[in-house]
Amino acid sequence: MSRYQAFPRLFTIAEARGLLPTLRPLMKRIFECLDLLRSKSETVIRKEGIEPESPDLLNRLQKDETVRDAMAQLESLVEEINGIGCVCKGVEEGLVDFPCMMGGEAVFLCWRYDEESISHWHGIQDGYTGRQPFLDEKGKNGSSFH
Repeated sequence: MSRYQAFPRLFTIAEARGLLPTLRPLMKRIFECLDLLRSKSETVIRKEGIEPESPDLLNRLQKDETVRDAMAQLESLVEEINGIGCVCKGVEEGLVDFPCMMGGEAVFLCWRYDEESISHWHGIQDGYTGRQPFLDEKGKNGSSFH
């Protein structure tokens, strides 16, 4: 990926770690929304006899005010995280990536909600399964994260 890839913001490790006190409560609220959505959706599906594989399932669920409001709140929380310059991925897993430059290459610093700090990175195309731990604050091959 080009060194000039357009990201709204590039983070250093320290900057990304500094955002965790802001991100943790947002992710906690995301999980609360997801729990409410699961619970309320199951209730609506049972009550109205909706088939879970129904092509109009989402439209029918959104007729319920609680479901509609929870979905809007979830979307707003994800937009708030993305608005900081992070990339909110895998909301159910609580994944947030931080664009970063490492040795002239764009990569993501990677954090999961249940992790105390940011200690992994992965290539832009690699995703969570390609996560690698920091070797040190300089990263792979002695290249600094910027």
